[in-house]
Amino acid sequence: MARVPARIRKASFGTVFVILLLCLYPSRAAADAGIPMLPFAYPVILVFLVPVVAIETIYLRVRLRTEWRNTLISTAKANALTMLLGFPLSWLISFLAEMLLWVVLYSTGAEKHLSWSPGLHIANILVVALSAPWMGPINGASWTIPFAFVVLMIPSFLLSGYVESYLLDRQSWLRYEGNSTSAIWQANVLSYIFLAVVGSSVLWFTIQHF
Repeated sequence: MARVPARIRKASFGTVFVILLLCLYPSRAAADAGIPMLPFAYPVILVFLVPVVAIETIYLRVRLRTEWRNTLISTAKANALTMLLGFPLSWLISFLAEMLLWVVLYSTGAEKHLSWSPGLHIANILVVALSAPWMGPINGASWTIPFAFVVLMIPSFLLSGYVESYLLDRQSWLRYEGNSTSAIWQANVLSYIFLAVVGSSVLWFTIQHF
């Protein structure tokens, strides 16, 4: 069962600062400091970069009838930026939002509502969703890391869709005469569905067997 990070129970701005330092020096983190999801999620993102580019290239080529070579090159460059640089950035933003959220919850006492007995499983799911960037000790609950991975796909998808639509459409990387924004967002939906399903499955399999 997932627990709220112990370091945030007595939340203060000093605590948040310490946790930020642990992000820079994860090997020095204490056992109760939790699990940063970036080292788990980022390798999965990198491994599946090629099929993601293939999915988006095929969709855009079929949908917009653009030229194959330029579609592949422009889509690959856009994904290199959004996945290699954008995912760590979206994780950092999510992490800072998580810290701020738990500071507010514990300073107001609202966190007590996450542990009441009726609906305990729902509370556990909510805690993992809110703590997806940096989770507390999972106590053998193997579903939490794949689930947190899927949750982290949401801000990454929004950032990726915006950046790719800006580069491919407004900067004319795609060389398409017309508005291609909706098609680019749809291509991102397909690629992120692939990432969420396959990536979380890989993480689940890894946790179960290793």
